[in-house]
Amino acid sequence: MNHRFTVHVSTALAFGPIGIIWAFLPIHLRSLGASYLLIALVSLIPAIETIGLSPMWGGILDKTGRGNKILLVSLLAQGVGFTIFPFLKSPEGFVLVVSLMGLFSSSFIPVYGAMATLSNRHYGRAIGGFWTSALLGYATATLIGGILYQYEPVNALFVLGAIYGYLNLLLVLFAPKNALTVKKSLDISKGYWGLLRQRNIAILCLLSITVLVSTSAFNSFFTLYLVDVLNGSKLTAGLAATGTTVLGVFAYRLVGPLNDKVGRKPVFILGAVGYAAYFTILIFVTNVVVVTILWILPIYPLVQSAAAALMSDYTSAADRGKGLGLLESAISLGGGLGPLAGGLIADAAQLQAVIVFSLVIALVSVVSSQILLKEKPKITVPLRYEQGHRS
Repeated sequence: MNHRFTVHVSTALAFGPIGIIWAFLPIHLRSLGASYLLIALVSLIPAIETIGLSPMWGGILDKTGRGNKILLVSLLAQGVGFTIFPFLKSPEGFVLVVSLMGLFSSSFIPVYGAMATLSNRHYGRAIGGFWTSALLGYATATLIGGILYQYEPVNALFVLGAIYGYLNLLLVLFAPKNALTVKKSLDISKGYWGLLRQRNIAILCLLSITVLVSTSAFNSFFTLYLVDVLNGSKLTAGLAATGTTVLGVFAYRLVGPLNDKVGRKPVFILGAVGYAAYFTILIFVTNVVVVTILWILPIYPLVQSAAAALMSDYTSAADRGKGLGLLESAISLGGGLGPLAGGLIADAAQLQAVIVFSLVIALVSVVSSQILLKEKPKITVPLRYEQGHRS
């Protein structure tokens, strides 16, 4: 099997089970009597773990180059976690198992992301290819999962997640020797603290936190909002989750090269503006079809691809895994604080109030990005170098 194709398939299989947790577990936990705050812990606790562990995994990759060994451990944990799910009866049990899985799944983005950018000097295009594979995994898992959840017991969902995990484990185990490894760089590493002391990197991480708080505060509860508040069906929720990932696949194919062509900052700001417009409309619109269509619009790829391309610009090959790990920590922190704030607001008031909160934070991120975000000068890659590198 081609090395690059192996990485893409493994990426898709790794992110499929995460899509199942993201789309359907909040609905299941609510049916078990969980509060919004407890449901928020499904996002918050893994986010806290990722803050500390994602840079660690990236550092291990930079030091050893053994991405395959990291993935074997992480995928085993993922498969075992989904195998345990059918035996759990309380919401707290699910939160605990998801938290344990998060200790290892925090390795996925720094490992797979580093593999993508180290093999392609066009960082925007490389990140786009990585997230295209990841979202294909999301899309297939949420589409099949939505159908299963509508017509079968919830345990069918957990079996599906376990199948993804164990298939990927076998793929990594029998992959070509060098397919899921990276060459150790001869560049001098600046270390984690050295990276964070760079103004551009610190600002990028802070802005990423702000945008993710905005989107995750409401979107983490979207399927629950669709089913419980707007009276949509579980199948509609599954199709919505599939729709947003399918459109995300096409979006990443476009915004990856767009980052290289027009610059990272304009693409990042466009994503922040998109979220502000999205939440503004949601305040006034409650039609199930319209709300679902709005939710599946691929706004996040604009922000994420631009941020990852910027981080790749800011770091050398020796620090690429660390840098992407730090960015993932920032994104996870925002993705954890958002649901926490959203859960507290929803328990105190209602889910609709969370939309207003998300809008305010989105507007803050638009203004801050315009003022603070800086790009590095573009470096033209000689055509002869690119052809030689690809051969």
